[in-house]
Amino acid sequence: MVSESPAPVAGKSLAVKTLLEAKGESFGLKLAAGGKHLGRLIRVSEVNRPGLALSGHLESYRSERVQIIGRGEHAFCLKESANTRLRSELLKNLVAMLSQPDTPCVVVTAGLRPPLVLVQACNKAKVPLFETALDTADFVGELSAFLEEQLALLTRIHGVLVDVYGLGVLIQGDPGIGKSECALELVKRGHILVADDIVEIQRKRGNMLWGRCPSMLKHYMEVRGLGIIDVELLFGVGAIMEHTRIEMGVRLMSVNDKSSCDRTGLEQACMEILGVSIPSLCIPVTPGRNLAVLIEVAALNQRLKSQGIFAANEFNNRLIDKMKASGRNNLL
Repeated sequence: MVSESPAPVAGKSLAVKTLLEAKGESFGLKLAAGGKHLGRLIRVSEVNRPGLALSGHLESYRSERVQIIGRGEHAFCLKESANTRLRSELLKNLVAMLSQPDTPCVVVTAGLRPPLVLVQACNKAKVPLFETALDTADFVGELSAFLEEQLALLTRIHGVLVDVYGLGVLIQGDPGIGKSECALELVKRGHILVADDIVEIQRKRGNMLWGRCPSMLKHYMEVRGLGIIDVELLFGVGAIMEHTRIEMGVRLMSVNDKSSCDRTGLEQACMEILGVSIPSLCIPVTPGRNLAVLIEVAALNQRLKSQGIFAANEFNNRLIDKMKASGRNNLL
């Protein structure tokens, strides 16, 4: 297995202030407390419903997540606040819960007004408190998707990314070996270009790799002898795609490359990007070979493999059965 990853951007984080500036309007976020502490950092895309933590049970409390106060938590706070003794206990529990140094912020959803005891606790713990009219499930879904996009591990790789029969294929190889020309032929054959030259790759939930093109290079391709071309203008909007999941890697190799290539397909080679392994293969580049057709067939074959159909294994088993039936060590 070969690792293809340069050092990723590790330890990514997002300031609460940045979240407010980027999504405050679309999420309908209104600041209710802790406005001086918007510099707190969000480091994970998951959110947390405090639940038992409101009662002082902090053993399984996920303090590093954005805390969501939905209808259940809101009703509990109101009920406890009605009794002076219980209110004092609740305030103590809230302050203890929110005083964790990695707690980024609290959001009250579903158009509910933040309980006064929660406002006081956030001010004491120096944690930003927001309210939104969005339903809890809708807000959690949109917030998680935004944070996942912002916090996902990211790396940049030299290569070309093309969607071939719905399969994201990352094409790599030495400079000048013909990656862009191969991608251009694939586009002419009806497949979709995602990125040329530089591919930005993110590892997202479920250990899936997603690739896209840097904004500066979007829709453009550099072909030796032709220069820079605009793929969208030449082939139409259907020839380009913003991003795709990367499910296979292809390395174009010079005939002078001494690296070995599997000729039978019995052994599945893999490449690793950001800690995620994907199937890969190498294709020797020689005059007269139609690389675009080979990559098309490779993509179709990979789709069969994902369905449990391995042509090489089936042929190998058939060969072994024939040898056993003949009682000899060869077919002759």
